[in-house]
Amino acid sequence: MFSWFKRRQSNDLTVDIHSHLIPGIDDGVKNLGEALLILEEFEKIGVRKVVTTPHVHPDYYPNTRKEILLGLDSVNLALQKSQLKIKLEAAAEYFIDGSFLDLLNDPEEILSFGGARYVLVETPFMNKPLIFDEVIFKMKSLGFTPVLAHPERYSFISEDLSWIKKVRDQGVLLQITSSSLLGVYGKEAQKTAKKLLKEQMVDFVGSDVHRIKQMPMVVKSFKQNFPNQNLRNNELI
Repeated sequence: MFSWFKRRQSNDLTVDIHSHLIPGIDDGVKNLGEALLILEEFEKIGVRKVVTTPHVHPDYYPNTRKEILLGLDSVNLALQKSQLKIKLEAAAEYFIDGSFLDLLNDPEEILSFGGARYVLVETPFMNKPLIFDEVIFKMKSLGFTPVLAHPERYSFISEDLSWIKKVRDQGVLLQITSSSLLGVYGKEAQKTAKKLLKEQMVDFVGSDVHRIKQMPMVVKSFKQNFPNQNLRNNELI
């Protein structure tokens, strides 16, 4: 059976752009030790930089730029004391709602990554937000490049890619979760991820790792080939 990815000897993905490695501020790692274990596993497979992206959600994780950067400092201090060479930076995973639209009124508060000022955003899993177009327009007018996290896992996309094609025309980039291709998030997510690859609509691959127990599948998924994709991960080195 044909596969969209094949085994290879070395890992071409040297940057991960989606993870939750700052302890205590979202549903990610519980402590510094767990964060370091995950970073160690990434380094073993050739990842040189991780951009960790804590949730920013007004109801569950009302994190601020200051809180995230303070957390990043604590992880980087532990990282410096270890033998690891991998680099850790921070951005955020912003939940698209009215609060995020308001936050864009203070663009200095927004955490982006890369020279293109990429900003990782997510939507509800069941329904696309009515203000999506308004948020994207405002982000782009401020010079940010929106990156939609794990579109393959949204149920409103799995049956019909027409909406996702429309938002790509608006300048929204797509980041799939690597382990979706292995079926970790179900058959529908796996099927949609493969469709997006087939249509050459994938711009980034991310791990979305939250806990060390996820790393075996993350490692396996990162050791795959993503043929005919113009991925932007390695531009961030």
